[in-house]
Amino acid sequence: MSELKTEEEQIEAFKAWWKKNGVMLIAAVAVIAGGYFGFQAWKNNQANYTSEASALYQNLVQAAADLSDEDNKQTVTFIAKQLTEDYGDTGYATFGQLFLARVAAENGQYDEAIVALDNAIASTDDASFIAIANLRAARLLLQKENYTSAMARAEKVSEEEFVAQQQELVGDIYLAQDKRDDARIAYEKASEALAAGVNHPLLDIKLQDLVKG
Repeated sequence: MSELKTEEEQIEAFKAWWKKNGVMLIAAVAVIAGGYFGFQAWKNNQANYTSEASALYQNLVQAAADLSDEDNKQTVTFIAKQLTEDYGDTGYATFGQLFLARVAAENGQYDEAIVALDNAIASTDDASFIAIANLRAARLLLQKENYTSAMARAEKVSEEEFVAQQQELVGDIYLAQDKRDDARIAYEKASEALAAGVNHPLLDIKLQDLVKG
């Protein structure tokens, strides 16, 4: 009887505890379970989101392979803008801006191209990417014969791996202003900055023309 009584007391004690704490326990379990499944759903949504952006970007790259086709230009422009509007927090949107700038430049819309490059720069902290975008913007400004702004852009690029490109561009800017001595010095720096074993025939021609002149 004592054992039975003990079991009855335990059952009654559990009932009393459950009456007092059961609702809170269920709520706690629900919160934990909801948090887990919510996190899983968030992970799945993020994966789908990134996958969609990747698929769009692949379509953009395919269209950009032949920009002599006007339809491809329109496709690149459309997808790049869609990436910016709907997937702006992904790297695909940033690279999309480079393609948007390329299409605008090929259409002679240099101001629009520079805006796209600036948008790309504003969307990333990657130093190499920013250097590439600034070099492209500088070349466009050179095309516009805005030499002061072109030089300012070129001088923003200080990363060691871009010294050769940057100095060649500086030389081009000087040469466009008929500052031949300055151009030659810049071209020489560009040539010296080339990696060992790397040939740059066009740069060699530029230097030879200045030395002959």
